[in-house]
Amino acid sequence: MIHSATSNEDEIVLDVDHVWKIYCRNLKRSMRYGVQDLSREIFGKGRDRTQSDLRPGEFCAVKDAHFQVRSGECVGMLGPNGAGKSSMLKMINGLIKPDSGSITIRGSVGAMIELGTGFNPVLSGRENIYINGSILGISKSEIDAKFEKVVEFAELGHVIDSPIMTYSTGMKMRLGFSIGANLRPKLLLIDEVLAVGDVGFRMKCFAHLRKLVEEGVSIILVTHAVSMLNRVATRSIVFHHGSIIHDGDLETGCVVYEETMGASDRVGNQGNSQAQASTTGVSIASVEVVDEHGNANKEFETGQDVVIKVEVKADRAAEDLNLVAALWSPVHGRIASMSTASQHVQFGAVKDSTVTVTLRFEKVALLLGAYHFNLSLYGPVSTDFHHRVSGIGNFRIVGPPTCSLGRGIDGILKIDHQWKID
Repeated sequence: MIHSATSNEDEIVLDVDHVWKIYCRNLKRSMRYGVQDLSREIFGKGRDRTQSDLRPGEFCAVKDAHFQVRSGECVGMLGPNGAGKSSMLKMINGLIKPDSGSITIRGSVGAMIELGTGFNPVLSGRENIYINGSILGISKSEIDAKFEKVVEFAELGHVIDSPIMTYSTGMKMRLGFSIGANLRPKLLLIDEVLAVGDVGFRMKCFAHLRKLVEEGVSIILVTHAVSMLNRVATRSIVFHHGSIIHDGDLETGCVVYEETMGASDRVGNQGNSQAQASTTGVSIASVEVVDEHGNANKEFETGQDVVIKVEVKADRAAEDLNLVAALWSPVHGRIASMSTASQHVQFGAVKDSTVTVTLRFEKVALLLGAYHFNLSLYGPVSTDFHHRVSGIGNFRIVGPPTCSLGRGIDGILKIDHQWKID
């Protein structure tokens, strides 16, 4: 169920209470189930549905989601494709209804989803502003009062009376963003529309969103561009396979999201690692991440030592082994590759023995994110291949927070540098 309520100062603007959403992948079954459910509702026999009573072909797009958004809060909603973000956004926006649970909204809702797709191409920009405003529930007098601000923000005063069909794609996106951001709903939903216009206009959009938050507007921002989130958001909700796996600070949420995108699973679980079977009797048996004191650890801060201990097992004697370690980010790809041979470190193993190889990163320069290793074991030359294992040695960099506002550091690496004014 979706409810509306009156609004007060510093209140809960959105209350999502144990919401479930079920879909069917088969079109014919979906239509049949829809008729059955509609008939039950007409005759008062409808009921809440959860994972326990799925019918053949059905799956849960959203599973038992519960969270709240307060006035003046900006929440980044993250998750890989198919995680449940868009379904959750559509339920909040009233486009679809939940199969179980309730959504309570206090105030008006505005949505910026696929900017410009709702414009009438024959009508002018001016006419489309009034049409879109009325859809958002804004009165004509309110639109009159904010009309010039909408046009000025979009920088389209010279074409506002021209038909939308004559606008470029970027112009339509700018107008769509300006309408959604300036007509001031109580709750603003933004889905994958951060890349609006050129760099200057994007910075203008982020500045405006920050201003809206300061004035009490609540924002839910869905995006895969996590590097942009810290320009406006302070909290993150991460969806994975329909469930919320993180609801808290932005930095940790971004790292958890990166983990869902790559080979690594949640911290402490290496169940997603992949290994090719060794045909030579020499293999990588285990990998452990420890801190500078030798204690097992998965979470570090930029500037701390990160140590990787690799155990090589030999069922036969092997000489002149070379271990190659490639450091990967699930989002950014391969960051660096290193080998024992590059530092002239030689090692071998006698039959039925194990050898521990230690790789230490002193004062690691990595910034916030999730990371893992792909390891390969060779003999004296690259054609002497023994073993390879991927997505192992998972660890996180969880702090300190970075900044993308041009007043701090951001990216993948913290590079030592000095500024000088002559």
